[in-house]
Amino acid sequence: MVEKDVILYTRSITKIFPGVIALNNVDFDLYKATIHAIVGQNGAGKSTFVKILNGIYRADSGKIFIRGVEANIRNPSDARRYGITLTHQEVMLIPNLTIAENVFISKLHLFSRYSKDTLIDEAKKYLEIIGLNKDPMTKVKELRVVEQQMIQLARALAENSEIICIDELTSALNPLETKKLFEVIDNLKRQQRKTFIFITHRINEVFEIADYVTVLREGIKVFTKKVDETSPEEVIHAMIGRNPKEIYVSREHKDIRRETPLLKVENLSTRRSTPVETELRDISFELYRGEILAILGLLGAGKTELGKALIGEEKIVSGRVLIGGRVVKIRNPHQAMKHGILYLPEDRKRSGVIPDMKIYENITISSASDKALLGIIRVRSKEKIDASEWINKLRIYPSNIEFKVKNLSGGNQQKVLIARSLETNSKILIFDEPTFGIDIGAKAEIRRLISSLADQGYGIILLTSDVDEALTLADRIAILVNGRITNILENKNLNREMIISLLGAEKK
Repeated sequence: MVEKDVILYTRSITKIFPGVIALNNVDFDLYKATIHAIVGQNGAGKSTFVKILNGIYRADSGKIFIRGVEANIRNPSDARRYGITLTHQEVMLIPNLTIAENVFISKLHLFSRYSKDTLIDEAKKYLEIIGLNKDPMTKVKELRVVEQQMIQLARALAENSEIICIDELTSALNPLETKKLFEVIDNLKRQQRKTFIFITHRINEVFEIADYVTVLREGIKVFTKKVDETSPEEVIHAMIGRNPKEIYVSREHKDIRRETPLLKVENLSTRRSTPVETELRDISFELYRGEILAILGLLGAGKTELGKALIGEEKIVSGRVLIGGRVVKIRNPHQAMKHGILYLPEDRKRSGVIPDMKIYENITISSASDKALLGIIRVRSKEKIDASEWINKLRIYPSNIEFKVKNLSGGNQQKVLIARSLETNSKILIFDEPTFGIDIGAKAEIRRLISSLADQGYGIILLTSDVDEALTLADRIAILVNGRITNILENKNLNREMIISLLGAEKK
């Protein structure tokens, strides 16, 4: 029997992709005016489930009921008619349109018969509800990420959505921005009686904002509980199927500096090539063999620009780079690789892996010429043997070397990139947000791997916005603020509060 305040429920939802059961007979009850978190490792079925509710995918079997009536959701338009909308991790707004135009994007044809002032006045109503004090005629591209996320919520309200699905909305936000967004969501729940399905990798967020939590593992629902009747440890155990203590990375931080650094950067400055990039100014640091140096900064601090500058993808206008004590000029990633530097990008799908290529091809693509007969004839059997070794070492799943990378989870895609970097015999590895957007179990595996690489003598630059990640892994932490390194600290007796104050997060 379904309780009367259940606004949506599903029974036996099943979805099968080629070779993978994404969801297996999932029952789910969603109560009116609550925030219901769905958690699980990558590939657990979280996003697949909300995409079915929003008509992006269709279930192979099972039923969806809304307000007690079976719903036939064939596409996103159907979902909107049922009062369901999906707010994506990646901002789904049109940058060159105004706030008002984005809020009413699905209704602009209706506003064509009204004046511009009417559009502005209507948009102001929704901006007031979400607490965003902005001119409705501001272009979306001029907004901060957290403001763009709030505009997505305003759009959902303008579409009269009762059920708002939030998929990893906080991934690109710092702690204070996340807190602001949570205040908006909580107000919408309490004052507007909106209902939320909230997908996150951050377990602490579940206990900050959610009323209920459902855990999925390998497409199967493990449990649904009220948040105040469970604990982070129980949730993590349900997600990964083992004791949470097994996944935490413990690394002894040592002063491993020696006579000559692997890499030395002196007064490096860049000039932005696009308006959204951050210019670097007078960046100086050293990296030693066996060291993990964290470059820690908030969104927009210039971390990615630094990584790209070191491999020749950002133009250095002053300063110099030394490898093994010798000045080098690096104009492109190929030259960087010859000097033993490899950069693993944050955006795995757009800049890292080649989605339609197979696992073994992705792993060996940067070293294929070294394996080629006479330097020109590819020896695929050798590539496959080498790739298989990395698949086993790094526990890449699925382990089939012929599997296309686009079908892997984020954590396994990251492992493929790491395998590629190790195949090239690079000695300086630059990891840009290596655990961004992956689940807690995969994070632990990636962090253990980075730690073991340092123990093997690699020099590692860890570009991260995750304070806990820096404190866990790094031997030294460089604080990057608005394109400048403000402090370089030995990782001794440091704590989270101290680091956050140096980042200047309180000014955001």
